[in-house]
Amino acid sequence: MEGGVDKSRRLSLVVKIFVFLSCLSVLFSCAPTTRPPAIQSELVAREAEKQRELAFREYIRQQKRLNAVSFAIFKSNAELCGKKTDYRFGFTALNRDFVSDFGDFKDIAIRVLCLDEYPTVISVTPNSPAHLAGLKEGDVIIAINGHDIPPDKEGIKFLEKSLKKNGSKEISLFVKRHTKTLNIKMLPVKVCNYRIELDRREIINAFADGNKIIITLGMLNFLRTDEELALVLSHELAHNTMGHITKKKANTMIGAVVGAILSQISGVNVTDAFAEAGSQVFSQEFEMEADYVGCYYAARAGYDVSNAANFWRRMAMLHPEVIGIKNGSHPSTAKRFVLIEKASQEIQEKIKKGLPLIPEYKKTKEVQKAETEMEDEI
Repeated sequence: MEGGVDKSRRLSLVVKIFVFLSCLSVLFSCAPTTRPPAIQSELVAREAEKQRELAFREYIRQQKRLNAVSFAIFKSNAELCGKKTDYRFGFTALNRDFVSDFGDFKDIAIRVLCLDEYPTVISVTPNSPAHLAGLKEGDVIIAINGHDIPPDKEGIKFLEKSLKKNGSKEISLFVKRHTKTLNIKMLPVKVCNYRIELDRREIINAFADGNKIIITLGMLNFLRTDEELALVLSHELAHNTMGHITKKKANTMIGAVVGAILSQISGVNVTDAFAEAGSQVFSQEFEMEADYVGCYYAARAGYDVSNAANFWRRMAMLHPEVIGIKNGSHPSTAKRFVLIEKASQEIQEKIKKGLPLIPEYKKTKEVQKAETEMEDEI
């Protein structure tokens, strides 16, 4: 009996091996039939380095584009940013010890940007004080306001501290440009004091948190013109200046409180659900207001937003599910397109009449009453 069992097991094992070999035979029969040329590993490594350099140069190009448009918007709308303002010169400097943000591209950054131990100017924003004073990319800053800048890590810290401490006063920079040492003086301009961050992800997105504006590389690649970029940045600036983030947080808290009370009464935990519901209160209205006010911000910076609304048509082609959406945190692309067109027409009328480019605000009951009384007197 035992011998029969062993024989059966051996037969089963043979069958399994046969099936396995048959599968391998099928797999190998699907293999490529041509013979590509041999690839040397050193050529692959060289090409990978070249592609990393191209990716880095594209990132720097988009960063400069972002700096230029955001500077123009922040400068032109400083008076509408309340106390959230500061003074800027419109240039960026780095040295070899401050490239950690570039991750795997650190060595490429040092080589492409020609960084050494002293702060090196890597970008100068068009029409900024730095640009008008003659500062150029590649200039190495060796002194500020008569004080020598230390090398390595302390150099950038010393430069940033000096610029912040300087306030609205004129600064004097000594820079090395090739074999020459130049003295460059410049007065800063008042700007909206919100940080701009470039997120390297390829998703199409931009958002504000009350203190800064974040825009993804995917969004920058999607935006075809500086007018479209100005519209997006101005929209996010409006979220900050109009206090939308604070208002949404307050609405979320109110929802959470109501949910907590109902949870105590019913015995069912609905706190999170009501907090989420609270966060959606006026969410679409906030987005529409940011679109409207943002049109003004962009126009004040000199950008013609009359054609920038096409951004939403392209977004609709990419995401057709949001063309007629009604229930969501954001309005439909159709509604946003029409609003921006209307806002653009309103702005053009004000420009023709020589009126200040200020968004129209709702009239308070007191103002409406005063206007009614004046009409009655007339």
